Amino acid sequence: MNFLQLIEKLTAHVGQHQLPANLTATGIQSLIDSSALHYDLATRIARAIYDQNRCRRLTDPVEAEATFEALGPIRAMLLGSSRTDVDAFRFMEDLCTAVAKIFDKQRRSASAANIDESGGSRQAAELILFDSVRRRVKSLA
Repeated sequence: MNFLQLIEKLTAHVGQHQLPANLTATGIQSLIDSSALHYDLATRIARAIYDQNRCRRLTDPVEAEATFEALGPIRAMLLGSSRTDVDAFRFMEDLCTAVAKIFDKQRRSASAANIDESGGSRQAAELILFDSVRRRVKSLA
């Protein structure tokens, strides 16, 4: 999946009012429309994902681990601030949940592709990322 596809899927999950993406944009600067409910937060999130995945173009690939690493500090900043708007917090939580669902669906699709023609599955190692779960559990404590 590439960066633009991820943003498109996130927009579908969290809503156009939260993450209004200009899918015809040619650069990161014009990707998020200024009508976003939390424009500064939405642009910071998009830029962090883009940078953490070392993207140079909107069509560069993104990975789950790098995407969660980009979201972690922003989420921590929101949780630690006494001035965080409840809607901004809810947007961040919904976005993190959407990212997890999107990458999980992609991982399941890739696993399904490993099934051979005879109906048996290939023996392959499966990578399970616990870092994002650990961060989430620690933040709830």
